[in-house]
Amino acid sequence: MQNFLKIADGLNVLPLQLALVRQPELFGRRSARKDGYADSPHLAMSDIWVRYNHPDNLAKGMEAFNSEHDSVWYPEAAYIPEVRPIVMHLMALVGGERLGGVLITKIPPGGTIAPHVDRGWHAEYYEKFYVPIQNDPGAVFGFEDGVIEGRPGEAYWFYNGRPHWVENNSARDRIAMIVCIRTHKEN
Repeated sequence: MQNFLKIADGLNVLPLQLALVRQPELFGRRSARKDGYADSPHLAMSDIWVRYNHPDNLAKGMEAFNSEHDSVWYPEAAYIPEVRPIVMHLMALVGGERLGGVLITKIPPGGTIAPHVDRGWHAEYYEKFYVPIQNDPGAVFGFEDGVIEGRPGEAYWFYNGRPHWVENNSARDRIAMIVCIRTHKEN
């Protein structure tokens, strides 16, 4: 089975790049993906939670937080409205029927996300799409059958049920958006 496929090119990510440069404090506001997990593959990165389970539900614990839910836009989305046109374009492109989580990740030069497989209801219910926002040569999104050296404005479908990882061997932060979409192709 193929683990990734380029599905688009030419998405206008420049407005989002500028919004993120102007508001670096948005990264790392929510750290539950790393807190209390010494073995988390995501320790070397920071992120912006744009959309996921309602933040109030985090108090119920991570297992409950990651169980079946309707995703909502987080307050951070109001500061980066440039996300929505990209997300809505992807929804239309892939025949999206339900929008799940939207996450923007930042990995510093030399940083990695260790090989891992995404688990849980959300990871298994939605298909995942990767949009490079800032990705210089040397920053790769790896899979068993190859790597993506994405360029800003491209979009890729990827299968998160197999090992995948990220290595940023570039001189700048690697910034990407992950969009989770349920499509009509799913049963």
